[in-house]
Amino acid sequence: MYSRGGVMSDVCLILEGTYPYVTGGVSTCVYQLIKNTPFINYSILYIGATSHENDEYRYPIPDNVKLIKEVELFDYKVDDELPNKNIELDLELLLKFHNAPRERKAELFGAVYNEVIKPLDDSFNPFDILKSKQAWNMLSNYYKNKFKDQEAPSFIDYFYTWRFTHYPIFKILTTELPKAKLYHALSTGYAGLLGAVAKVQGNNAFMLTEHGIYSHEREIEIYQADRIFNAETDLQAKSNISTFKEWWIKMFHFMGQVAYQQADLITTLYEGNKEKQIRYGAEADKIKIIPNGIVYESFSSITKKSKKENEVHIALVGRVVPIKDIKTFIKAASGLRRLLDDHINLKVSILGPYDEDPEYYEECKKLVSFLNLENVIEFTGKVNVKEYYGVIDTLVLSSISEGQPMVILEAFAAAVPCVSTDVGSCSELIYGMSDEDRALGAAGEVVPFGKPDLLAQALFNVVSSPDDLMKMGKVAQIRAKKYYREDITVKNYLRSYNKLLGSTD
Repeated sequence: MYSRGGVMSDVCLILEGTYPYVTGGVSTCVYQLIKNTPFINYSILYIGATSHENDEYRYPIPDNVKLIKEVELFDYKVDDELPNKNIELDLELLLKFHNAPRERKAELFGAVYNEVIKPLDDSFNPFDILKSKQAWNMLSNYYKNKFKDQEAPSFIDYFYTWRFTHYPIFKILTTELPKAKLYHALSTGYAGLLGAVAKVQGNNAFMLTEHGIYSHEREIEIYQADRIFNAETDLQAKSNISTFKEWWIKMFHFMGQVAYQQADLITTLYEGNKEKQIRYGAEADKIKIIPNGIVYESFSSITKKSKKENEVHIALVGRVVPIKDIKTFIKAASGLRRLLDDHINLKVSILGPYDEDPEYYEECKKLVSFLNLENVIEFTGKVNVKEYYGVIDTLVLSSISEGQPMVILEAFAAAVPCVSTDVGSCSELIYGMSDEDRALGAAGEVVPFGKPDLLAQALFNVVSSPDDLMKMGKVAQIRAKKYYREDITVKNYLRSYNKLLGSTD
């Protein structure tokens, strides 16, 4: 735990897998907000899979951050002993809560918290519920009733899915919250659930911000995952793998609905996100759009550097992880090389950390080798991207899910156009979000995700004409200056804080 003293903060930021340990768009926005509001005292609840206690911070910690507390979702030891306490659980309520995700009954959250969690004392361990006799009886009876008329998955896998899905939830429900006037979760999922706990606990103001739609992103990852109960020794479990994937997916959607229901204010980045939030259960009149903002002058001041004649340089800025779909980008680079004239030298940079998912990084390197691109593509790791914006021709995003990528805004401010997949607000950024904005023109091209041939063709369209490239860069820069500046974003968040806290400042 990091502490600078103080009993109550103005705002408690609830962050899952972001600032200050993980780089990315959300982390950048959090740091931007904190450092530009020195008159607000913040506490931070950081939610991670395991402890980051010995890890280095990836961002500075401003003086107005008074506390950083960690919640480790999966740091636990399993023993065979029965709970050392006689826990009285409402079995009917527990069963309803178990069914709540698939029945979309987020309103049960408050009842479960007040009747099951709130009466527990401070020494309670979340595993006590999972190991209780009542929970075992509930689960075994439910399993028998649910699967009696169909092929049943392995009960062992069913049991451990119950544990793995419910333990972090009970961990969140029993977390001691720092005292604050306002709780601000920067995603749904476990962070949003903890914000809902704060609301139910003390009726404090709860603000929810979503950059990407968390439950949708987790759904994509789960559908792609091969390791959710892919037990080599259990063919029955393999044949029913969709049962467990569906369980996880519904759990994340349920947590999202709980957060939407409990939040006093929901903010998101663009209109498309708002429509998804409404579709997933948010009330339209709770939602406010606050776009990302950048320090425009920091990037607009970058001067173009001379480069080798007949060289085309493209770059992807992002973490080397599956959701960024680096493999599609690598395949598109191969396709672009075939489309370019033989005398053109193609240079490709992947600018971002590759230590988050080492297995995926190794797969990407093997793909580069297989396509004979070792002399074309470089993985730089984390770098100062400003050193590249002066030399690259275009930015590329191949992601399968995004919110409103900061890297596009930064590139735009540096007069670098972008070719992106049609995810999040990328189309809005590149083509404009309003009639007035669209009148400026296009700042690149957009293609469907997962289509390397189309991505390669779009890249060719942009980089093959120096005049068009320059025109798109100018449009990008004007758009960034007019609509996506940091000062605009910070003012919007401050207005939201003041509204929730009843301040007239």
